Amino acid sequence: MRHYENLVIVKPTLTEEEIQAKLAEIAEIITSNGGEIIARDDMGMRKLAYPIDKNARGYYHVFYYTIDPASIMEIERRFRINEELLRFVTMKFDTKREVKAWTDLVEATNKRAKASAKTVEAPAATEAPAAEEAPVATEVPATTEEVVAS
Repeated sequence: MRHYENLVIVKPTLTEEEIQAKLAEIAEIITSNGGEIIARDDMGMRKLAYPIDKNARGYYHVFYYTIDPASIMEIERRFRINEELLRFVTMKFDTKREVKAWTDLVEATNKRAKASAKTVEAPAATEAPAAEEAPVATEVPATTEEVVAS
């Protein structure tokens, strides 16, 4: 099993649900060919360096996975016939140094995912008690003399 990274750029004309369905389809292509997805990095909508098929933006997503090298041809073939993908790139991490870099990338991605999950949960937890508190009445001075006196 070798270590791979796939960056895919999905068309920006799709809705959020369609983009998520397309990413699930890409993950299914990888796993159905014997791959194991280790991490996913959702980079979001970004501006392209140059227009591709009259699109100035694209939805970027990175998959980190391990798979048998013989399956890569089939995965790339399926990516090529997918009309909703603007571009994709597959990078192989072969040497010990490259595998270490891949592991570091996976760890950083997982840390970012955990941190973003905590920030999403934290506001929901802090908003509930704030809604239960009674509103605080503040006294506003009626004249400028009261402001100067205080």
